[in-house]
Amino acid sequence: MASRPDPGPAPVSRRSLVLTVSLAAVAGLALIPVAPLALRDRLPDPLATHWGGGGTADGHASFGANLGFLLGLWMVFCAVALLCGWTAWGRRSVRAWTAGLLGFGAGMTAGVLATMLRANLDRSTWRDAGTIGWPVVALLIAGSAAIGLACSLLGRIGPERGPEAAPAPEDAPRIALGARERTVWIGYVRSTWMVVLGGVLLVGGSIGTLLALLLPGSLVPGSTPAIAAACLPLTGAVGLALSFVRVTVDARGLAVAFGPFGRPVRRIKLDRISLAWAEDRSPAQAGGWGYRINGLGTTVMLRGGECLVVRHGDGRDFAVSVDDAERAAAVLNSLRERSAA
Repeated sequence: MASRPDPGPAPVSRRSLVLTVSLAAVAGLALIPVAPLALRDRLPDPLATHWGGGGTADGHASFGANLGFLLGLWMVFCAVALLCGWTAWGRRSVRAWTAGLLGFGAGMTAGVLATMLRANLDRSTWRDAGTIGWPVVALLIAGSAAIGLACSLLGRIGPERGPEAAPAPEDAPRIALGARERTVWIGYVRSTWMVVLGGVLLVGGSIGTLLALLLPGSLVPGSTPAIAAACLPLTGAVGLALSFVRVTVDARGLAVAFGPFGRPVRRIKLDRISLAWAEDRSPAQAGGWGYRINGLGTTVMLRGGECLVVRHGDGRDFAVSVDDAERAAAVLNSLRERSAA
């Protein structure tokens, strides 16, 4: 089993990431208070900040508390974006996720602010605030997602940068193959705790959502139960999809199928693979559990230990934790060399 040599410090500085997020944070902190302060004389105090199932205001907060909430919400988005980009800022995919998250956060914060101001403007008390229903909430989420997508595309501008890939082992495994011999290797890996947790979230969240829908007025737009009802089943489904992996090596290359139904599938064609080997990796090295992207490249980490690693494209590495990884690497190397002969 090959051990990965230390590639040393990443040549790509994170200063551009810190500068980008810092500028966004400062811009948000400067712009968010402008409209509320300019319209303060036309707003009640306290302001309506929560709306019931019928769209009527049923909660309030002071002007200062509401402004503090909006500023804090924006800072949370900035902090999460900073963490998202910290591990591999030089990669286009990571920059895209980071920029998309900032864009979504900017759209969400601005949308919440605009919605609250519009509902409270020229009202004598918070109880007289305008209605806000599910269509407004849906439009707010869709608009924020569109802004996030646009920013994500902008984040892909620029070269693919990152820490130099560590040298591949010189003794990468191989097996003897006949000129017309057909060889297929299939491996499975499953994370029991992810299966249990994903199943509980999916089933429990779905039941909770169904019960809430059967009880009129129980789902209040923007409330914690409503957010949980929407997020728990989705989180459970994603957890289940990442809890089980089938790895296939054949003449077409490498295929990593996720979930009990084998979807989605990550494929790397044989002609794009330059080398494959087996390597021990821990969740700490990969950056955690699940589908991780960091200085090691992309890792599908369901359990620590033996991983199949392939180098492809422009020198990037893709790894998946699976038993008997050395035999899988040997099959891939031999198939690649035979196809190139």
